[in-house]
Amino acid sequence: MSINWLVFSIIVIFVTVFLLIRLRFQRKQRGSSAIATYKSDRILTVLNQETHQLQQARKSENSSGDLQKLDVSQNRTSVTNSRSQMFSKEDLGQEETKLTLTITLQELLVAQRWEEADRETLKIMLQLANREQEGWLDVTSIQNFPQQDLRAIDRLWVEASKDRFGFSIQQQIWQNVGGKIKPDDKIYEAFGNLVGWRVHQKWLQVHELTFHLSSPVGHLPATAVRLGGLGWGVAGFWWDRRDAYVFLLSQKDW
Repeated sequence: MSINWLVFSIIVIFVTVFLLIRLRFQRKQRGSSAIATYKSDRILTVLNQETHQLQQARKSENSSGDLQKLDVSQNRTSVTNSRSQMFSKEDLGQEETKLTLTITLQELLVAQRWEEADRETLKIMLQLANREQEGWLDVTSIQNFPQQDLRAIDRLWVEASKDRFGFSIQQQIWQNVGGKIKPDDKIYEAFGNLVGWRVHQKWLQVHELTFHLSSPVGHLPATAVRLGGLGWGVAGFWWDRRDAYVFLLSQKDW
């Protein structure tokens, strides 16, 4: 009887220890997830604050009549300070590298220098995807692209254009014309017509785009056009480059 009781006690102890270890592991996982979510939210918050600061500076310059001397040096300093306070020391290197890339994009968008901002967007995406040497994005790079970074880039475009430009705006148009992961030519053409990449049944190339706020909704960023285009017979067109853009519009959750 005493032996049975001893065995039972040992089993109870082992089960208790196992449950405690499992509970601790689950709490650690939830904590890591919460921290990651918090950092992502903080990134978007700081980006919104920076955009607002740059827009206010732009308005101030407009009221004084000096449009060519937009001084962003103070904004750069405040951006650096706010970001330094946002992350721990072990995160600063990686996060600041990512976020610093968006400073130039912010300045260009607030100044409404759309063509330069369009080039800068592709440059940022290539760098974050480690595809600078290739010079283009494939499906795998879009699949692995950090969601919070894509959202940050998209948010800058949407806010600067007052909901006219951005990947999320393009995705809405894509879905409205029946866009899917394996679309047919009619879907490509309908999308191209709406965003202004296809005019008079002809697909445009980069130098033929209109870089202005009055451009069709979804006209920018023209990442797909810069990677070769969407239609048949476009100069420089590559199938897998188009597939990467289609994946961006079809699978990414904005």
